Amino acid sequence: MKKPNIALLTGGFSAEANISELSAKKVFEWIDKSKYNVWLIYITNDKWFYVDESNNEINVNKDDFSLTANNKKISFDLAVFFPLHGTPAEDGKLQGYLEMLSIPYTGCGVLASAITFDKQACKTFIKHTGVAMAKSIICYKKQLRTEQLNTIEKELRLPVFVKPNKNGSSYGVSKVLIKENISEALDKSFDFDNEVIVEEYIEGREFSCGVYQLNGKTTALPPTEIISQTGFFDYEAKYMGKSSEVTPANLSEEKTAEMQSWAVKIFNATGCRTLSRVDFILNNDTFYFLEVNTTPGMTNESLVPQQVRAAGMDVSVFINKLIEEQILQQKFD
Repeated sequence: MKKPNIALLTGGFSAEANISELSAKKVFEWIDKSKYNVWLIYITNDKWFYVDESNNEINVNKDDFSLTANNKKISFDLAVFFPLHGTPAEDGKLQGYLEMLSIPYTGCGVLASAITFDKQACKTFIKHTGVAMAKSIICYKKQLRTEQLNTIEKELRLPVFVKPNKNGSSYGVSKVLIKENISEALDKSFDFDNEVIVEEYIEGREFSCGVYQLNGKTTALPPTEIISQTGFFDYEAKYMGKSSEVTPANLSEEKTAEMQSWAVKIFNATGCRTLSRVDFILNNDTFYFLEVNTTPGMTNESLVPQQVRAAGMDVSVFINKLIEEQILQQKFD
């Protein structure tokens, strides 16, 4: 049996491209090269390409998602999305493209990705689960600013979080304490998206819980508590060391099991698969849902790798098991 060709995708069209590339370098190390031929494919607005050993860029043929290296056409047996944050993977667009070409991939499908990437739509979609959620509204860039401010003042109570509705890595996120600062926060978020979600602030402890699927079973990882020095888990807290993360979280067995149960329920309700992360705030003994991340960070220090290690697993072994499960569903010549 030949070694399957795996396309490890990174980059993307959003501000998260640099984070994607950091994740990709680590995932590339973790994948077992004795089992798979791994091709690191960069996805950008201008081009899709692979960089060979001589540092030459080889463009991907988008007609069939292939490339030509050393005068040989390379077709891919599997696309791996772990290190591609933001659009076009986290919102399902790339999955739709691959499905049209009948190329299998790891991670969530088109619908689950699209729903979870849209924060407000996701909250509406999982309302039937009964999970607690902060009250929120959507503001659109095309609306008059007076209309936006009037709606916020009428519907929500301060403080609020203002953030792009479809973006990640906490780009463009602000915590607003007084109404005079709302307009500036909206401008900041509209730099990243034409839709902005404004959500009432829920005071409490912040947690994140990874969920994965193997052998048909959905399992929650040991959760992480995030203690931010900046007031919330923003870009500086995530990527500039201004937070501490406790994995496994300092919670009772009962509360840990409750959070894991909610995480699995939300994972299943949104149709997620392979691997995702669900974030919560614990307030007055109640877990409030924040969001689902279908392509969580995968650097060595990222939350999910921390949780995998806390569960007693080797991260490389874990990643390869997720890939192998997808490979085993396919037939190779």
